[in-house]
Amino acid sequence: MRAFNYHPLSFLIFTALWLTSCNGEETIPAHSASPDYTVPHVITEDGHGEPDNGYLYVNDYSNALHALFMIAGNSRASEYGHENYRPELFPDEMNARAERWLDLMHDTDRSFNQNGLFVNRYVQHGDAHESSEELDLSIYPHLVYSYHMHHRGSRFDDEILYERLSRETTNFIVMPGRYLLNNHFEEGRFIHQDGTSDHRSMSYGLGGIHGHGYAWIVWEKPEGADNMGLLTEEALESWLDYGIDDMLQTYRQIADVLEDSWLEESSVYDLGDGTVWHLDAVGAMIRGKKTMYDVLYMFGDDSDREMARTVFDRTASMFEAVLELVEPWGLPDQIEFTEQGVTAASAEVSVYDWYQFLNHVGGGFSFDRERDGTSEFINRYREELRDQFPHFYDQAMRGMLDYHIGEQGTVVNVVSYEDGSILDERLMVSTLGMFLTVAGNIYTNGDSFARADDWGSVSGDVAERSRDLYDIKFRHIDMLERVIFGE
Repeated sequence: MRAFNYHPLSFLIFTALWLTSCNGEETIPAHSASPDYTVPHVITEDGHGEPDNGYLYVNDYSNALHALFMIAGNSRASEYGHENYRPELFPDEMNARAERWLDLMHDTDRSFNQNGLFVNRYVQHGDAHESSEELDLSIYPHLVYSYHMHHRGSRFDDEILYERLSRETTNFIVMPGRYLLNNHFEEGRFIHQDGTSDHRSMSYGLGGIHGHGYAWIVWEKPEGADNMGLLTEEALESWLDYGIDDMLQTYRQIADVLEDSWLEESSVYDLGDGTVWHLDAVGAMIRGKKTMYDVLYMFGDDSDREMARTVFDRTASMFEAVLELVEPWGLPDQIEFTEQGVTAASAEVSVYDWYQFLNHVGGGFSFDRERDGTSEFINRYREELRDQFPHFYDQAMRGMLDYHIGEQGTVVNVVSYEDGSILDERLMVSTLGMFLTVAGNIYTNGDSFARADDWGSVSGDVAERSRDLYDIKFRHIDMLERVIFGE
């Protein structure tokens, strides 16, 4: 996989930004904004967008961006834009969606980003929107996943567009990780706005600096020689504000905290708040630790590589423990880890959090990615774990179609963990965005679905199911674009 496709010119144009760190409880300054685009919280049955009591959420903007990217990026000639499906998508409509992504990204960056502190939400006051005072760390793990448009810019058949996707995204991509490291990291722990630390702050923080660690991994590994590898070490360090030694020290400190908190019999960390974990935090921890153990392995000394293996083993243990609870319709909102195994600590499945978990495991540089030059711990030591992924992805993807599509033909919000029955049929913009993101990333990782260029060589059932999935994707992106852009 190519990542962070990057021209040297892109770095020269990038202006280094400076952040300050703070200790203790953080004061978030009041801020007002008038975004050019309104990204609603809910899309109604008649196709209209509705806010949530006047609020605009950065998470809805972020997930709308993910949706736009995934449809645009997968509209290449071998996939959605193949002659077996919609050849008119490539390249013109594909490029047009990338342009809309840039427009919305700039709007989100201007309106929500305050040097890496992303305003959680705005409430409308007259013609403007006033910011909330609370910081939500849970937005960061997938907020930083915006690097996927940056690193796949070469898919677009337009040199100017490719350069824009490489250059104009830098502030939006870099500032979240810099902010977290400068303002919410102390002695191996990520902390909340009030200075406390628990499993959520540790998971969201570790997942939120994923892009920083990944940038160095891509810079070093052989497949990155023609993109991030074009930068000197000094240039990349200036861009990220954290060099190799800085990241090593960061991950060493985190490793010490995690190791002291590990409960071997329960396959989980007790980070001061017990062993009941939120599902999105489990996913963020798995993604963040993937980058963590690869950085320790690739750049560290013998003791670091030994610790990297331990971090991987703990990650695999958590993942395997959670697998015991997976149903076709997903995992519960909360999971309790005990010495007797895992149990559901909630009767509901947040469809959005389930999709987040899936994307943490299988989207981008995630737990299942093994690449030349990295640790390749799964390939080297846990092939039996590798064999579980295809069934896991097939069950999840087929479960989406069987249990998560409501009577209106759109993705629902909440289902019962007991039997998958629909409890809340609303179409939430963030759920829509994460559905398109994870479905675009993992649908071909099993045997039940195939890309359009393979439909002639797979069974009729697989081809028909794949076409149905494509149709559902475009039904959702059409609705999303209509409420945001009026198209």
